[in-house]
Amino acid sequence: MGAITTLSGATLGGAISLVITRQQLKAAHAQRAEDAERDEHRRSIERRFSAYADFLDKARSFRNALRPYGSQPVPLLAPKDISALARSAHAASPLAFLVVESRRTRVALGELATAMSDIQRDLDDDRSGPADKPWADLNKQIKSALDKFEDAAREELEVRWTP
Repeated sequence: MGAITTLSGATLGGAISLVITRQQLKAAHAQRAEDAERDEHRRSIERRFSAYADFLDKARSFRNALRPYGSQPVPLLAPKDISALARSAHAASPLAFLVVESRRTRVALGELATAMSDIQRDLDDDRSGPADKPWADLNKQIKSALDKFEDAAREELEVRWTP
């Protein structure tokens, strides 16, 4: 009788130990999966942040070079140099389009790329002189597009901004 009780106790203890071990393994697996998902999300944010920052840096350089047109008698850069800045920003846009995850950001990115193309087309137009171009409208267009993209990217990347 004692041997049967001991054997039953050992079997029951082994079964309990097996169940606990399985639960611990499941919990460890779930924790690893959660950690991997968190790492993937962090890497995704870092990739998007880097792509957006590079694109914004180049788009802002384009805008800053364009800004004096229409308000100063002699602009700082020639139209062909400003057009080169637009090409540089356009070269950075495919990576931003590749990593974008938010519809709002994708639309704003498209609007900014379109605005830069429109402005670049006006800059490259040899049929009219610099004084004949609608600089105020072009500056408003690029500023608006940049602001929309920045706002959308901040929201997508959950970047808090205080004015």
